[in-house]
Amino acid sequence: MKILVTNDDSQDSPLLEFLLDELKGLGDLEIVVPEEEQSWTGKSISRFEVLEKKEVEIAGNKSYTVSGRPADCVNFGVYQLGDEKPDLVISGINIGYNCGVSYILSSGTVGACLEANIAGIPALSLSRRMAPESYQRWSNERSFTEKEMTQLRREIKLVMTELKNKLMTREDFLSEPVTWQVEMPQDLADNWNLEAGVLGHSFYGSLFEKNQQGNFGHNLKRHDLDERANADVNIIGRGNVSVAKIDIRVIGQEKINL
Repeated sequence: MKILVTNDDSQDSPLLEFLLDELKGLGDLEIVVPEEEQSWTGKSISRFEVLEKKEVEIAGNKSYTVSGRPADCVNFGVYQLGDEKPDLVISGINIGYNCGVSYILSSGTVGACLEANIAGIPALSLSRRMAPESYQRWSNERSFTEKEMTQLRREIKLVMTELKNKLMTREDFLSEPVTWQVEMPQDLADNWNLEAGVLGHSFYGSLFEKNQQGNFGHNLKRHDLDERANADVNIIGRGNVSVAKIDIRVIGQEKINL
């Protein structure tokens, strides 16, 4: 099996290295990631920019960086790296969760998977909720503490083992061009499991705040949360791992009466 791996946090994300460790032996890995972090870029594609490709090494693997967005990386990996399309695209593991409809439409991690689906390829999107202080440390310093790294590695190994045994062995896992949307909690419950979920109807408000200079910077202060028990955000709130299915072929297919 040929697997194309990408993310939106770029090549220095330790969660990318943990993911690559867990994918060993599953197939031939091709790794194409953005040269710089591309959070909140959705499925946008570079239109007028000229993309630059560089060969790098990530966790001992021959890899490439592309001076574009996650969806660019997938399109490049699918059509420019070899004669055969990959059988699967895996995107992540994102630093921060992507629960809810509004967030999956904004997420570069999920956007990469949707680009794979457009190419007729199934995809696996992986994200993990982070403690606020851990997320801020990563955003400001691009690092985690040793304690955080130990927990991340341990829990990612546990979750990936379950996914390989239960999700990736399903007969329909590779049969359709859909995205399997996996959300991991900040802390796994003692009796955690994989739980079938749905994308929450979670919608945010203003994303920008005026600064002292009169300009505006990103500052998400409020978002609505879906109260349904099987909504992804509530599944990870219970310490379980949410698995939802996104099929772009059903968007806009509901018939209306005019």
